[in-house]
Formats: sequence, C-alpha cells, structure tokens
Amino acid sequence: MTKYLMFDLDDERITSLSDVLSNKTSRKILEYLSDSEASEGEIARDLKLPANTINYNVKKLLKSGLIEKSKKFFWSVKGKKILRYRVANKKIIISPKSFSGAKKMAISLVGTGIVALAVQSYLNSRARLVVEKDLTEVADFGGVAAGNFSDKALEVGMQTPEIIIWFVLGGLTALIILALLNWKKLKKV
Repeated sequence: MTKYLMFDLDDERITSLSDVLSNKTSRKILEYLSDSEASEGEIARDLKLPANTINYNVKKLLKSGLIEKSKKFFWSVKGKKILRYRVANKKIIISPKSFSGAKKMAISLVGTGIVALAVQSYLNSRARLVVEKDLTEVADFGGVAAGNFSDKALEVGMQTPEIIIWFVLGGLTALIILALLNWKKLKKV
C-alpha cells in the first residue's frame, strides 16, 4: 500500500484533485471523515446536505484518491450493502515530470552497459595495436621475439575482460547505492 499520491504537472488526475480541493462541500466531507469512517447517509445527515450532493462529491473524492472505501460496511433494512468511507492516509506530492525509480535504474543500467561496451571496444583496439606492434617486432627480429609476443598477447587478452568486469561491478554498485538513497527518501515522505 503506497503512502503517497504522486502527481506530475501533466497528470490528468491533478485537475480532479484541484476541483475537489476547491469545492467547499468536498472539503467539508474531508474534514468530517478525518474524525471517523462514515457512510454517505451518515455524512448527509450530520452535515445537513442532500444525499445526491454527498454522492456526487464522494465519487469525486474517491477518484482523486483523497478518500477510500473502508473494509467495514453494513446492510440496510432492504438488504443493500452500505459502504463506509475514510480519509486516505496518504501524502500528496505534486512535482514536474519525473521518472519513477525503476525507470531511472533501468536507464542507468543501460548507460552503464553502453559505457562498458565502449571501454571494451577501446581496450580491444589497444590490444590489437600491441599485438600488431609485437608482430612487427617478430618479423623484424625473426624468432627471437616470438616468446615475448605470446606472453604480451596473453597478458593483454587477460586484462581486457577483467577491466570490463570491474567496470560493470562498479556501475552496479553505484546503482544499488542510488536505489538505497531513493528508497530512504521515499520512506521519509
């Protein structure tokens, strides 16, 4: 169960929210429900307002997320289920367009992968240059440098995947830290 309602400025629900908050009757209902749960009939009786007015405003309050249906209900004399309502215990956050935490994480992960591939490509090209240089040395000096060539090629070949692995692990660690910080911020809200 979320503890907040988040709206960005382009969200169509923000219009509903502003309509509800600017409506005097809706504010009275919110104030009334802040003390206890009640049915539409109880709200109409206690606020001395017509039932259809209460019904209209309760629907708008439900749509905006400011109130919610209670798990408690009762049956009328005619056998109709009478719902009870309560104020939703949620904070309202209105912000400019924002990405969700999961989207930010996915974008960061893809970015880390792209950078890792770029680093790997760069290191592979550097390894090819070293091998080509060693091949030139082998050709210039005959078989004397052949031992140095194979050792150098193995050394470069082993370092490239190792560097990529460390880079990706560093990127993932940064993402985990970012996720933990965002999670703590959301818990405070």
